[in-house]
Amino acid sequence: MQPSTLHRSAGSLAIVHALMFFIPLGVLGAAIGWPANLDLPASHNLPLLLSQAPMVKLGYSVYLLYSLLFFPVILLISRAIAGQDELPLLLKLAVGFALLSTLARCLGIVRWLTVMPTLATQYDAADATGKLVVSSVYTAFNAYAGGVGEVLGVFLLAATSVALLASALWGRSEVPRWLCWMAWATALGLFFLSLELFGLNLSTFIAPLSVLYMMWMVCTGIYLLRRARSV
Repeated sequence: MQPSTLHRSAGSLAIVHALMFFIPLGVLGAAIGWPANLDLPASHNLPLLLSQAPMVKLGYSVYLLYSLLFFPVILLISRAIAGQDELPLLLKLAVGFALLSTLARCLGIVRWLTVMPTLATQYDAADATGKLVVSSVYTAFNAYAGGVGEVLGVFLLAATSVALLASALWGRSEVPRWLCWMAWATALGLFFLSLELFGLNLSTFIAPLSVLYMMWMVCTGIYLLRRARSV
């Protein structure tokens, strides 16, 4: 792939990836109050999942695609940074952690397309005792899958990937320093959110730090598109 084509591809995909997040945010937000509903009990969420099934499927399908794009975005950005050279160790590690992040994200998201609709159907048909059993399964599975998908995938592994990418960007004289600092701030923000793994409630910070991530991704995409004119 020609360098200019690579930069355009990486830049365009980075912007598409960032902006795509607003689709599940709008669809799921209107249907089930996502992402604020994630901390609510089964008695609230399972009936909603059943009554809003088409919108939930649409929203989480797009969110799954958004999450799958994280790996190719980081890969293309890394290739654009490296140019014709072989990926240096920092970028290889960034790509590797991006792959792990993508896998973890998808494991977390798939629960809303598979297990949770089944639990919602069982909850609707169950008596009072059955509802307690289904609620217990929901709570346990949601805690586990949420830890894998959100805390590890979206926060910790993604933060590691972005931090490694930021380190590689810092070593490139043609990359603006403000973009490097923005990458570092994004990585630190994601690392901070991963502290939820230790039981901290950091939900207040998720929205602003998610906006920071999207802004960094869009700015990186714009930089790469502009860079494509001169490579």
